Amino acid sequence: MDGRIFFARFYYYLHTENTPHELKKRQVKGLKMVLSDYLIRSIFPSALLQASARKRVEQRRNLYIICVAYLLFVACAELLTIYNPKAGIASHTVILFILLFHSALVSEKDKNLSRFLMTLVLAPLIRILSLSMPLVHFSRISWFILISIPVFIALLTCMWVQGLRAKDVGVYSPKLKHTPVEAGVILLATPVGIVEYQILKPAPFLGLEVGAANFIVASLIFIICTGFLEELVFRGLLQYNTIKLIDRWWGIVFVSMLFCVLHVGNLALLDCVLAFLIGFIFSIVREKTGSIYGISVSHGIINIILFLVAPLYF
Repeated sequence: MDGRIFFARFYYYLHTENTPHELKKRQVKGLKMVLSDYLIRSIFPSALLQASARKRVEQRRNLYIICVAYLLFVACAELLTIYNPKAGIASHTVILFILLFHSALVSEKDKNLSRFLMTLVLAPLIRILSLSMPLVHFSRISWFILISIPVFIALLTCMWVQGLRAKDVGVYSPKLKHTPVEAGVILLATPVGIVEYQILKPAPFLGLEVGAANFIVASLIFIICTGFLEELVFRGLLQYNTIKLIDRWWGIVFVSMLFCVLHVGNLALLDCVLAFLIGFIFSIVREKTGSIYGISVSHGIINIILFLVAPLYF
C-alpha cells in the first residue's frame, strides 16, 4: 500500500465521530500493521530479497543432495551385487521401500519431489527383477520378456497416478524437421553395438534356432522389451520428472549417471563410460525432438548387434 493512502485512511478513521470506539481501535491496529509492513518493505527491500534468495538456494541444494544420495545408494547396491547377488537384491529392495516411503512423506509438501521419487522406484525394481530371474531357468529371450512385463505395469501405474499423457514421456511422433536427428541416432547404433561387444564379449544366445523368422522375432523382442521399455523408463518418465524437479542439464546428467550405474554389474569400466555417453546423447535427442521413438530403435539395435549379430561375425 502507498504511504499516502495509509495516512489518508488513518486520518479518516481518527476523525470519524460515528465510528464505535472498539471498531476504531481494531481499524487503527490493522492500519498500523499495514504501515509496519510497508515501512519494512520500503526501508529493507534488499534484506527481504536476500532472505528469499537464500531460501530458494537452500531448497535447490537440498534437492541436489537428495538426488546424489539416492544415486550413491543405487551405486552401492550395484557394487554389492558383484560380490553377493542376494545381498544386492536385498539392498535394492530396501532402497525401493525407502523411495516409496519418502515419496508418500513429501506428497503434500512437494509434489514434484514426490513424483520424482515414485519414478525412481523403477531403477531398483529393474535390478531386483534382473538379478532374481537368473535363479530360475528360462531361455535368454524369455528372460527379457518376463522382466519387461512387471516393469511395464509399474511404469504405466506411475504415469496413471501422476496424470501424465503419452506425449509427456516422449511417446510422440517427432516433427519432420527432426528426421535427420532421429536418423543419425539410429545409425549411431551400429558402431556403438560393435564397440560394446568388443568390451563385453557376450556368448551367443543358446536355444535360439537359426532362421530369418526367429531372428526377426528376437529382434522385435529386443526393440520392445529393452529399447522401448528402457527408454520409456529413463529418457521418458524419469527424465521428465527429474527436469521438473531440478533443471534440464543437471536432470540429463542425473539420468545418464543412473543409467551408467546400472551397468556396473557388467564388470567393465569402459562399458559404464559407454553407457553414460550414449545415455547422455539419447537424453539430448529426447529433449531436442520430444520423442523417444528414434532412441528406442537405436537402443534396440545396439542390443541386437551385441547379443545376436556380433557374437556370430566378430
